[in-house]
Amino acid sequence: MERRLYFVFGDVLACALAGGGAGLVAFYALPNDWLAVFGMLGGMGLGMIAGMVIGLLLSPFFGAMEVMIPAALAGMVSGMWVGMMHTTITLSDAIGTGAGIGVLCLAFTYVRHVRLHGTVDPDDLDLEDKNNE
Repeated sequence: MERRLYFVFGDVLACALAGGGAGLVAFYALPNDWLAVFGMLGGMGLGMIAGMVIGLLLSPFFGAMEVMIPAALAGMVSGMWVGMMHTTITLSDAIGTGAGIGVLCLAFTYVRHVRLHGTVDPDDLDLEDKNNE
């Protein structure tokens, strides 16, 4: 994953916007009288759409693969949470907690990426082109 500050800022921005947007959409779109499990399913669908829209809007600036995966996950999880808790929270709680969940989803994807691929030491890379020898 990218470690330059511009791209890290873009990742945090995309996940916070996706989570907050998913919380906003789920808060307004889902009825108050649904059971939590149905609210969770509805919020998951709406959150995935919100995450994909935010990812599509920000991917030209920060890279498609850098933004789309964490933003879609952030939207989905935030929408699920707001959908389940919809009857007991306010709008500001939905947006704020959705944004916080989005940043936590970004941290989760960073940790999983490092666990799957490990860290790369730039001194260990062989940057010479072997084909031109």
